[in-house]
Amino acid sequence: MSCHKKIVFSCAVVSVLLLSILVPIHGISTGAPAAACKDMTPEHGELPQTTTSPFKTEIPVGAYVLMDDSVKIELRSTTSDTFKGFLVMAFDSEDASTPIGTFKQPVNELAQLMNCTSDGVLNAATHTTSAEKTLVNLEWQPPKYYMGTAVFRTTYVKDKKTYWIKTESITVSFVMEIPSSAPRSNSVWAGLMAVSLLAFLMR
Repeated sequence: MSCHKKIVFSCAVVSVLLLSILVPIHGISTGAPAAACKDMTPEHGELPQTTTSPFKTEIPVGAYVLMDDSVKIELRSTTSDTFKGFLVMAFDSEDASTPIGTFKQPVNELAQLMNCTSDGVLNAATHTTSAEKTLVNLEWQPPKYYMGTAVFRTTYVKDKKTYWIKTESITVSFVMEIPSSAPRSNSVWAGLMAVSLLAFLMR
């Protein structure tokens, strides 16, 4: 092999190696890769944290939702920590193998939707950039006529070496009627109080 050919060959090898390194990093910084769908683990080559996550997936409406109603969820920090990446899916509480429902198109630039099954349904949401975040708002639609109990599982990535996988929200039961004994969120109580006050003033 001539010197010229050796140089060309070496350049080609270096280019391939650089691409193999840069492409996965780019994919992770702009959202979870498809390979993460199966076990919700980032392709970072690091082990997940076993401590309590400083990030939480909250359901403002509470533990009961009317059948076919959408659910707003909040991915938020409970401390001063920020997270750079996330991957969230909903599962039936009796089946952790397949995500259910669909996420609605986000109204902000912090999240994007992806399909984690073979049916083309947008049943997962992930980040769009590696910018530091303390709150991401999403909305999820349950399957039609679903009357089971769902749980949201979220992987939070603080940095390349620090992440928590499958952190769970409270369970959310889809019912025909909200039980009278069900605790109400602050926003629901505020709405009821506002309606009551308006009714009192109009008397």
